[in-house]
Amino acid sequence: MADKEKDRKLATPAAKKAAPVKATAAKATAAKAPTATTAKAAAKPAAAKAKAPAKRAVARPVTRVVRPEPPREERRERKEEPREAPRPKVEVRALPTAPAGHAPIIKADGSSDGSVELPAAIVSPAKRRGVLFQALLASLANKRQGTSATKNRSRVSGGGAKPWRQKGTGRARQGSTRSPQWRHGGVVFGPNGRRYNQRMPAKMRHAAFAEALAAHAATGHMLVVDELRFDGDKPRARDVVEWLARVGQTGRAVLVTAQTDERVGRATANLKEIDIRTPGTLRLADVLRAETVLVLRPALDALAARATVATVERAD
Repeated sequence: MADKEKDRKLATPAAKKAAPVKATAAKATAAKAPTATTAKAAAKPAAAKAKAPAKRAVARPVTRVVRPEPPREERRERKEEPREAPRPKVEVRALPTAPAGHAPIIKADGSSDGSVELPAAIVSPAKRRGVLFQALLASLANKRQGTSATKNRSRVSGGGAKPWRQKGTGRARQGSTRSPQWRHGGVVFGPNGRRYNQRMPAKMRHAAFAEALAAHAATGHMLVVDELRFDGDKPRARDVVEWLARVGQTGRAVLVTAQTDERVGRATANLKEIDIRTPGTLRLADVLRAETVLVLRPALDALAARATVATVERAD
């Protein structure tokens, strides 16, 4: 009976009018529903972005700054600027020669003019077998400092307290944590300063020095410089190099002057092919290392005096 009454109500014209109204309302709600879901979906990524942690600043490597190149016109102007004319290269020639017992004389401009007789102490020294080698070893040993040192157990800081008692622990007896068998302990038989000096008699040293100079004089690699003169108050290194090229193929040379010359010393400070010494500072290793010995004429007598083996007469 109830079903029949419902069918009657729907069959009435009022019910027919209300049915389409309900259908349109349902469609409207259905149309509104997706808009709400889309709004929620759009709100989720915004919330996710807000909750995402902030990115940390990472230090980037230093990049090379590329500067814009100047236009071609400026390049042409720079190229057209006048430059200093390069110096003509000096042709290296052979060393001048001289008779036996003599040495060539070198002028201030690097040219050779005549020869000079060398002292007898340099030309014909007394030959002693093994003295030159022994003197070289002694000179090299005297250069050693011997300052390396280590700390033994008494010099290492700490370790005053006994690590554990003497008996009853089952372990080996220990008196200090600075014993050599412990970590951070002292060193056994380590270097604690040593002297490498070797003493040689003066006669042997003079004889070895004379033999080294005689070897250069015999092969024609000892030259006597008459005068050393460079243009300007501050000579340059290239001036010295050009002067050596005019002298000849000196190779590694040592220049012996009577007194220290600061001007020439500054000009040759960065040159590896030449060393400047005085008769007092000239070492045996310098003579043996050099291929050519250049001696100023005022320093020749002092060099011969150092090469002379002095004889002492004993009273009977």
